[in-house]
Amino acid sequence: MAENYKIGATDLATVLTHITQVSGDIAVPGTRQADYSVPGRTGAIATAPWFGTRTVTIGGVVAGATRSAYQTSLRALMKLVHNNGQTFTLTRTLDSAPTTTAATARYGGGLEDVNPLSNRAARVAFDLVLMDGFFYDTAYTPGTAIVGTAVVNVSGDAPTQDINVTWSAGPATQRLRNSAFPGLGRLTLVPGNNTLVLSGGGTATISYKAAWL
Repeated sequence: MAENYKIGATDLATVLTHITQVSGDIAVPGTRQADYSVPGRTGAIATAPWFGTRTVTIGGVVAGATRSAYQTSLRALMKLVHNNGQTFTLTRTLDSAPTTTAATARYGGGLEDVNPLSNRAARVAFDLVLMDGFFYDTAYTPGTAIVGTAVVNVSGDAPTQDINVTWSAGPATQRLRNSAFPGLGRLTLVPGNNTLVLSGGGTATISYKAAWL
């Protein structure tokens, strides 16, 4: 299977004649904040591992049989990637499992200039910023109905907050927390076993999208 990238429903290979560079497509985003340094105490206190954005750089050649065809393809690429400055779904297909994942992305620069190779071809490179740093499953994984306490095994490479919860009574009277992150206001699942604790009685059923590097 060849690796593949789509912006929305458009395959990049239809507007980028030859893709010669992809970097950052499998990577770890940087953390958003530093650990706490306490005066009079050695070392630091670790903060929660929240991650920032991540940049995927894609490069290649745009070419056409005529100069007009080349210009049409170049404009089509720029229009697709720029997307009026709005976010879009970037879909990644790899040879390794999970083969197809998706991220919310936005154009991050690079197409301000191109490197002409002839009057009918140019080399380009552009950045796509993944807004929450990871790729995610394209469909939700059904979870277990939780009564009291339950252990849920979560796939993925990184923590995910893309979670749907169905309450039997409602969040006004029920609360679901992960014992690994007891102080967080937003439910977070990590890869591996998660001990979820439901207070307020009744049941809660979760579904989630795993996060992948």
